[in-house]
Amino acid sequence: MTQPSDMLRAAVRRAATVLVASLPVLALPVHAQKAWPERPVRLVIGFGAGGSSDTVARTVAQQLAQAWGQPVVAENRTGATGTIATDIVARAAPDGYTLLFTSALSTAAALYPSLPFDWQRDVAPIVQTTAVPQLLYVHPSLPARSVKDLIAFARQRPGELGYASSGVGSVAHLSGASLALLGGLKLIHVPYKSNGLAALDVVAGHVPIMFDQLSTAVPNVRAGKVRALAVTSARRVAQLPEVPTMIELGYAGFETSVWHGLFGPGALPKELVARINADANRVLRLPEVRERLGALGMEVVGGSAEAFAAEMRRDHAWASKTIRSAGIRAE
Repeated sequence: MTQPSDMLRAAVRRAATVLVASLPVLALPVHAQKAWPERPVRLVIGFGAGGSSDTVARTVAQQLAQAWGQPVVAENRTGATGTIATDIVARAAPDGYTLLFTSALSTAAALYPSLPFDWQRDVAPIVQTTAVPQLLYVHPSLPARSVKDLIAFARQRPGELGYASSGVGSVAHLSGASLALLGGLKLIHVPYKSNGLAALDVVAGHVPIMFDQLSTAVPNVRAGKVRALAVTSARRVAQLPEVPTMIELGYAGFETSVWHGLFGPGALPKELVARINADANRVLRLPEVRERLGALGMEVVGGSAEAFAAEMRRDHAWASKTIRSAGIRAE
């Protein structure tokens, strides 16, 4: 006859056996999380080689590759204001091996009435890397030395003055449309395939006005090829400290910038979002990264995924209002 103590010891042995057998299964997710990445990470970039998005993406990717001990393979997939690249990542497996680097996603969502993905559900914001304010400038042949002068001059010539941009729905386009709405102006929008091409035509005198990114604008301003009137940041920029902001000139709330950021598929686990966010923030704090991006007129941002999502919602609200008020339509 088995004694109660024998029965107790047997029960304990059985429980211990079950517990030990289950340990590898219980530990597997933690082990997999710590091991990521075990192979190269694909980084899909929404804009072309050599542009501001591409420059930031490759700068960050190089440092992340060193931190992760795995290659980060950058791949430019251009078109439709970055939405082609976004769709690729939205459909990818949420395992952290396919990431997105893009800009203007919230603006594109406001511009295009139908997208193949839900911009707030199908991609997961990880971190905003940078913000690039716009600089309002004119060709020197234009007799305007201030924003006030420009508005007065344009009011006298409705439908005669054009402003260049990097494309329909771009931040440069919407900034110009905002200026027209604010000043009661009738300006002609002249879209180009890239920011650089637009700037070249303004420098050449073919188009007199542009809201340009600092990285493109500063060299032309310093060379006297264009005349800077205002920046669209909240504060003056170090590269052109003599140029006032639109806000300090009395245009309250006129604050626009091009953001860049890192995303994953919408179902990317929160733990992996947090891991990549932390690693990216460490990269963005590196002196050499801050120096390189700062020299290009970019503000290094960083911060949480939640803060990035909130910034995108604000950008979408501004873009939607401007597009609606100006009657802008996608081409």
